[in-house]
Amino acid sequence: MALFGGKSGKTRGGLFIFGGMMQYVVLSRQGGKTYRLEECIDAPYDVGVSGGDILANQDVIEQNLKNLKKQVGRHWADKVYAGIQSKDVLLRTVELPIMELADIKESFRFEFDKFFPIPVEDAVYDVALVDRPGGDDAVSEATVQCIAAAVRVTAVENLMLAADKVGLKLSGIEPSPVALLRCLMGPAYQTGFNVYALAGLVSSVIIASYRDNGIVYRNTSHAFAADDPSGRNVVNFTRDLQSTIKFATTQMRGFVADKVYIGGYGLSNSHSLKSSVEDMVNSPVETVNPWELWTIGNQPKQTYGWEVTLGLALRPAEVK
Repeated sequence: MALFGGKSGKTRGGLFIFGGMMQYVVLSRQGGKTYRLEECIDAPYDVGVSGGDILANQDVIEQNLKNLKKQVGRHWADKVYAGIQSKDVLLRTVELPIMELADIKESFRFEFDKFFPIPVEDAVYDVALVDRPGGDDAVSEATVQCIAAAVRVTAVENLMLAADKVGLKLSGIEPSPVALLRCLMGPAYQTGFNVYALAGLVSSVIIASYRDNGIVYRNTSHAFAADDPSGRNVVNFTRDLQSTIKFATTQMRGFVADKVYIGGYGLSNSHSLKSSVEDMVNSPVETVNPWELWTIGNQPKQTYGWEVTLGLALRPAEVK
């Protein structure tokens, strides 16, 4: 899912602004299904007087992107996707009448206020079809399941206009949980039910999925930026993951997680995270190194914490 269309290019980049940070990654295709890391920049983001709303002021965004540009090579990547952090984007699973996707997107405007707490006039939204477990009842035969994403139009406009001012023509904007899911899933087609969890630096995200589709998205404030000798963050993160799995059983018929995948910064400073999750869920648990999963050469020294930005850079051209 992307909130805007795309263009082709030889190098692909991801730009993610979150909390007081911004990340920029550039990959090049090496032939086959391998990539090479060309640029990997992690820089502070000054929110100014916006009170923590990182996309509220176009001038603030522009100044931060100018600072980023000083660390970038001569040119931005040929194709760059930006991510909207999870706290600024709304994601809903919705069931709608069967129509062509273009018609679904158009008609959803009249259903918008049933699912989102902001006026449709103040929002940019997109709708994507998702798979769901088979059902033979008449209702399911007449409807399709979709993921709808919405973000305030001012945030999108501010980001795109500021990027344009510094010579960065964004190919599109995507909700960060969608990019995260792509990154943690990897390039292979997924089957069955799974759970993907980011033990993040600023916040954490847990996604319950069916096949290649996220169905339940949950953002949690438990993060791993600071040392946690008490282990409290690990316990709280694990409980959030467990409760998300339970909630998923109410949203998807027959949901039982085939596997739980964990990635993110929390793996670098908490060796107990995997074992804690294994103790609390009745599913196999696997940690994810996306650089290895996607066969990316020239990896940075710090391999954790780039999941969303990598997911943006790895967005395939055919995704609409």
